[in-house]
Amino acid sequence: MAENKNFDMDEILDELSSQIEDMVEDHIQDFANSELVDMVGKMVQDALDNLTGNGCKFVLNDGTVVKTKERMRIFSPDKSKMLLLYGGLRVDGTSLMVQTGPGSNYENIAHYKTREEAIATLARVSEAMDAGLTKFEL
Repeated sequence: MAENKNFDMDEILDELSSQIEDMVEDHIQDFANSELVDMVGKMVQDALDNLTGNGCKFVLNDGTVVKTKERMRIFSPDKSKMLLLYGGLRVDGTSLMVQTGPGSNYENIAHYKTREEAIATLARVSEAMDAGLTKFEL
């Protein structure tokens, strides 16, 4: 017990408190930075979607006309979902996944009994895209 008399409990508690405060501040800063990056990215994406969704058109210096193409809308089999096809489709197990934003933003639009059925549906959607359709019902 004699060795415990050398410790100043107030000093130890102050040091622990300071370390906990530093850890919490670091965590809050990391979280805030992450949220800010996500928020700015979403704002930029929304602005681009609004710009391109409203028929953006411009002419390059060489006279080439550049205009946006309307994105295909895909309706789920039960008509409970309508998603804008951002650019990709994929089969995940027995589900058809639709890319709804940049990167890996995919949403499930339909489940099928087999993987082959899902793949066949993906092929049908691809053919509709190639044909220039802007609306497709599963």
